[in-house]
Amino acid sequence: MSAVKSLASLFEADRVALIGASERNHYASTIFRNLQMLGFDPARILPINPNRTDVYGLKSYPSVLAVAEEIPLAVVATNTKAVVPVVKELAQKGVKAAVILADGFGEAGFEGKALQQQLVALANEAGMQILGPNCMGFVAVRSKLGVWAGELPKSLRAGNIGCVFQSSGMLNLLMSLGSKHGLGFHLAVSGGNEAVLTSADYLSYAADCPEIDVISMFMEAAPKEPKMFIAALDRAIANGKSVVILRAGKTERAKRNVIAHTGQLAGSAAAWDAFLDQHGAVLVDDLDDLLETTALFSAAGVSPNRHERGVGLITISGGDCTLLCDISEQENIPLPELSPETQRVVIEILEKPTVIGNPLDVESLQRQDEAAFDRCLTAFFQEPRIDTVGIRFNLPDTPSSSTERLYQRIAELRAKTNKRVVQLSRATEMLADEWYALFRKHSLPFVREYRKGLRAIRRLRNSERDRACDRFAAVTRSGPAPGRPRFERGGVLSLEATAKLLDGYGIPLAPTVMAASAQAAARAADQLGYPCVLKVASVDIPHKTEYGALALGLENGESVRKAYDDMLSRLRKTKPDAKIEGVIVQRQLRGVECLLGITRDEQLGPLLVMGLGGIFVEVLADVAIRIPPITAAEARRALESLKGRPVLFGVRGAPAADIQALAEMASRLSWLAHDLSEEIAEMDLNPVVVLPEGQGALAVDALIVIRNP
Repeated sequence: MSAVKSLASLFEADRVALIGASERNHYASTIFRNLQMLGFDPARILPINPNRTDVYGLKSYPSVLAVAEEIPLAVVATNTKAVVPVVKELAQKGVKAAVILADGFGEAGFEGKALQQQLVALANEAGMQILGPNCMGFVAVRSKLGVWAGELPKSLRAGNIGCVFQSSGMLNLLMSLGSKHGLGFHLAVSGGNEAVLTSADYLSYAADCPEIDVISMFMEAAPKEPKMFIAALDRAIANGKSVVILRAGKTERAKRNVIAHTGQLAGSAAAWDAFLDQHGAVLVDDLDDLLETTALFSAAGVSPNRHERGVGLITISGGDCTLLCDISEQENIPLPELSPETQRVVIEILEKPTVIGNPLDVESLQRQDEAAFDRCLTAFFQEPRIDTVGIRFNLPDTPSSSTERLYQRIAELRAKTNKRVVQLSRATEMLADEWYALFRKHSLPFVREYRKGLRAIRRLRNSERDRACDRFAAVTRSGPAPGRPRFERGGVLSLEATAKLLDGYGIPLAPTVMAASAQAAARAADQLGYPCVLKVASVDIPHKTEYGALALGLENGESVRKAYDDMLSRLRKTKPDAKIEGVIVQRQLRGVECLLGITRDEQLGPLLVMGLGGIFVEVLADVAIRIPPITAAEARRALESLKGRPVLFGVRGAPAADIQALAEMASRLSWLAHDLSEEIAEMDLNPVVVLPEGQGALAVDALIVIRNP
């Protein structure tokens, strides 16, 4: 059975029992009014109240057991203490789905958790789907199910957006603002404590729902069922849908609030952001961002190859053009120079030989010379270097007949040139309904405020780029899996075992010689070349600089012998119990120092950490995180997202580093972490020296810590 059909009793119910119905019950009355507003047949609403024979002008029943008909969906609008007895009756009646509004369950201490466990046990035994508790319900517009305990906006309309929120208040706001913004919804659901049904279930339904093109999500807590959630996300992306996610609960204080609010764990912020991004989610920063990005994706859709060219911007103000130049560069929006042919037309019409052309200021040309304005507009739309056109003309109180002609012309030019067109505004403006009707008539996306609009365009283009390169395809191993090692004990792995393990995964180590005497170290240095490095190999000294077990920049045999004797003498005093395997001799390599590492997340398991060395990690915390396994292409994408990425491409005359070799090493390390996910506690390749382009990358030092069996 598909996920769509599995929640049909909830989101497609044709009969609703309203338990606790009375004129004095605010939540029940609000839901009744919402059902009426959406056009749900009153004859199919069954008020349940043991003390009344009629409620809302409808026949009332003492309990669901007194109803002869089958009941697919029940709304439990009672106080907390009455919920469990009511759910027992629902199970006895064979009700398939229920919405529980009351709070005081998993988020409310020991007694609440015990009550929630009772609900879960009853639901599992009866095979009943429960939304909630501690929620405001859901809205399924085409099913006319306004099972929502708050006032729904009168302008709510059907559309292609599905909302899955972990906050009823946030969802209430988004439906209100979105409806004023002209957005159309198919489904909006807030799961509350997610005692039985979870965000993964709702996402799964939306992923398979043909009426939904964009899934908008607000997440406070990490998914209770991570594997099911990611499988649903993968299916949504594979089905051509866009999933836009705002994640809260990233700070420690916010995480504590999540537990108090929903009784759920917030999870590791960086790890979850990385995981969601890897699987195709579009991550946004705040509610405005969520609203505008959802608006653009729902109206424009994701089109192949739109990202290959640039963005063109037209406005009626020189100051706007200056501001748009700044924002476009900050938001990484490509504004190509106009081709010479287009430039000539624009200069001739505007009579300004110094005009930049993109952004284009057409001033008051529309009012002064409509024919010239049309020539200018046509030339801009025909520009071959542009695939998306952002426009900002005057937005008076209501559209006029000339405005209607303008947008009709824009629609014609869009069709002729196959350009995407986005209507922008200077600030966050709420327009009259007539404007949204006009934009819908011409299928024109409208995003408010320049920065939010351009940011949404950038996200849409990135999403198209990622799909075009098949970024979200399943990651497959390029060759056979290495043999699985056996670890007899936990702790730091020996140098020999570390080198063997890395070699099995094709991870190159810098040429190394183990020396057992000062003289042997000097001979090894002569063989490897100067300058060289000495470092003590010991499972008891994982971090060598702390104990002075590292010597750099040794230029000759005498300095090597002295460094050898000094290190061992120092260690006999500071770490007399250390078991020393020997002293490693390596040539000191010149290149860009980076780090690759493996750490663990409580829910997601091993994490791959990539970054530049030195100040970029220690001070700026400039790292990229991915969930193993990943391809070399995904590793390179992560490395190119670092703030310090210019260092890899060569600065101040330095040659570009072999970033591709580093990406391939990161991919191999990710497979090691994936294969040994239960055995590896942590791992560091630090530093990894990335040589000039074409010369490779070598791990200079490696630390692997094995979990206790």
